[in-house]
Amino acid sequence: MILKNNRKLKQEDFKNEKELQTYFEKNIKEIIGYDFIETEFTVGSFRIDTLAFDEETKSFKIVEYKNVKNHSLVDQGYTYLKLLLERKADFVLKYNEKTSKQLMINDIDWSQSRIIFVSPVFTPYQLNATDFKNIPIDLYKVSKYEDNIIDVELIQKVSNTKIEEIKVESFTDQVTREVKVYTEEDHLNHRSELIKDIYEKLKERVLELDDIDIDVKKMYIAFKGSRNIIDLEFYKSKITMFINMKKGTLNDPLNITIDLSNCGHHGNGDYCVDITNIDMIDNLIPLIKQSLEVNKK
Repeated sequence: MILKNNRKLKQEDFKNEKELQTYFEKNIKEIIGYDFIETEFTVGSFRIDTLAFDEETKSFKIVEYKNVKNHSLVDQGYTYLKLLLERKADFVLKYNEKTSKQLMINDIDWSQSRIIFVSPVFTPYQLNATDFKNIPIDLYKVSKYEDNIIDVELIQKVSNTKIEEIKVESFTDQVTREVKVYTEEDHLNHRSELIKDIYEKLKERVLELDDIDIDVKKMYIAFKGSRNIIDLEFYKSKITMFINMKKGTLNDPLNITIDLSNCGHHGNGDYCVDITNIDMIDNLIPLIKQSLEVNKK
């Protein structure tokens, strides 16, 4: 339900898939943080609705739109991922053509490739078929209301089952080998109980602050509003927290952060702090709140 001036807005339909696609492409950076590269991109005998690129992970994202119910999301998703892995040069060439950059195939992190389906409605079958915690397919539900109000919702995966734990078609084998969806477990495996406890307590405190999403990357776990608020990188005896604020904008009265503005690093922002015990968390929350104000939804 969407309210405007205490009035419940009526839901409307997109006229067709093209209207949905045009809206999403025009606003893709604001909606999901990716750069628009090409519309109706043809590779071989396939035509991709939208090609996008994630600068944060240096990976391609393929976006497909469904304005009607369709039962083939998994098959289509893996088919396009297989196409991406088999025709890497075509995708890099298109990226370089559109951005005037000169990336090479090895500059791309192909393991973080994703298929994104965008639709006003998903069937229970589609939701169930894509509800694996490590399947490289994301669903975004886009609802249109009167007064041209648009609501975009990422469908969260709730299953703890991995895609390889069930029998899958042989054509997905190449994709499964090369494309990986990272989970919290990947970062916490083989860590000490202390590091796990610090993470769980920090996670609990951060999620209490606002509407914040967890986005697990290859090198770190991100807590996101409209953009990353903090990123957590895991080590044997510490968690390094990167705070996504520019140098000179963070008020750090206890002087506990490190200036990274002139250092290369995986996380976002110019500040970091090494967390070695749970007692530090109280002093970190005011810093996280400042980043939240800058990067909130």
